[in-house]
Amino acid sequence: MTSRTAMRAGLTVLLAGLAAALLAAPTAETAPAAKVKSPWQLFPGAKMDVSLPLLALGSAANRVWIVTPMNDVPILRSARVSGGRLATFAQTRVPTSAGLTIPIVDGQLVLQKVDTTKSNEYTLTATTLPLLAGGGLGAPRAVPDDLVARAKEAVPKVWSAGIVNGVGAGNRVVWALEAAPECHSMGGCRGFFLACCSEAGAAVDLTRFVDPRENLLRYTLHVGRDSNGRIWLAWLDNRDYRHAARGFPRILELDGSTLRPLSQAAAIPGLVADRIDLACASSCRVVAQTSLGDIVSWAPGERSPTRVASHWDRGKYGDSPMWLLAATYRSGHLLVAYWGDKGKTIYADNSVRNDIRVARGNTRGGGARVVSAIPVANSWPPQSLGESIAGPIIYGTFTPGGLVAIETFTYTPRDSSPVAAAVVPLGP
Repeated sequence: MTSRTAMRAGLTVLLAGLAAALLAAPTAETAPAAKVKSPWQLFPGAKMDVSLPLLALGSAANRVWIVTPMNDVPILRSARVSGGRLATFAQTRVPTSAGLTIPIVDGQLVLQKVDTTKSNEYTLTATTLPLLAGGGLGAPRAVPDDLVARAKEAVPKVWSAGIVNGVGAGNRVVWALEAAPECHSMGGCRGFFLACCSEAGAAVDLTRFVDPRENLLRYTLHVGRDSNGRIWLAWLDNRDYRHAARGFPRILELDGSTLRPLSQAAAIPGLVADRIDLACASSCRVVAQTSLGDIVSWAPGERSPTRVASHWDRGKYGDSPMWLLAATYRSGHLLVAYWGDKGKTIYADNSVRNDIRVARGNTRGGGARVVSAIPVANSWPPQSLGESIAGPIIYGTFTPGGLVAIETFTYTPRDSSPVAAAVVPLGP
């Protein structure tokens, strides 16, 4: 996670610096522009380590939720979207350390505690805490399945297992698991990939669909469930891009009852991506940010991906990618959120805008048009030049009230960053 975050931060800072230079460029004399209220707000009192990413981000109980790490203490923060702004902020400590990402699955925060017994048996204690409408956490509930035992039944060589992600499936949750054998090799050992549990309570071995030596599952895996009850998994397969946060976007369909694979792990034809998301309606499809910085969508059976947004092609001045944030379906339309620089000419002139945008297309994302946009806060306070807080890292999640964008910053006078948020409406 650290290397991927560092790469993202470096690219983000580069774009932020370009945007700042553009804003500082001289302009022709015009009448003073009316001051527009910034859409950005601070999470009250929020600080987080600049070296770490958000540990959780999601929407549940009509609120947006994040977990910020600070000095190894994870703090759960949330707010309600109201009138295009964030309101009713709340915070509470998460009862765990800040060493791992914390999934939000089916409206619940998922915590994991691992240990070994005197006889060297690996134990995993997984609990879920409901996210409440008032901004607090409900009583912890133990995950009813012994996930390590179920994984061992499917793959006898399993010694350890942990939750990567999951999705609600009726009266149960289907978990995506990473597992490993007991390993004494200096070079590491091949791992396993499983889904658990079927309606019969069994885990299913999916290792053959991934590269067990090195993969991005824990960083890029998305799990969804369509309206027909099928489970879908999507991830970046980086077997040809060792030690890189890019690869071939793959999608796999599972039977919702048995978790039996219903297909091969299909890849978007001829495409390498840096980021992906999974959007589900009557079926599920991958939305990907290509290595060129275009945003496309694709589902198995389609001959080619559908372009949703294009990078800014500046010829000899270089390309500017569109950075994927999130994707979802609303009323049969695919909505995609992304950000990046774009101008009316290929030059670094005053037409350039570094915006967070929401685009709406048809079911495949075709014919997409931008329905709303807000400027990136390149520094704090927003759009102020010469400030010591700059270099935004941007996240996004869709909520019923709009896209909520979150920014933290890599250039700060101390080792902590403020946490800012803004609501991007979904348009008419």
